[in-house]
Amino acid sequence: MVTRKQKLGKEIDQEILSTLKTSKNPISTRNLSLKISRAWYSVQTHCLKLQLDGKINGFTVTNINVWETKK
Repeated sequence: MVTRKQKLGKEIDQEILSTLKTSKNPISTRNLSLKISRAWYSVQTHCLKLQLDGKINGFTVTNINVWETKK
């Protein structure tokens, strides 16, 4: 049985992935959260999970986390 929380988590993951796929350049956590209208902390957490799953790449540029899809 899929809970409401699991559905929301998958929804956030899909929003992040689709936004990153349409972007030519890596996107910071803050800009990503603004684009998909989600809290910064939620986006950061989901991006880290997606990175561990091997779906996106993340790196730091002068204390800012940026994300891009795997190539």
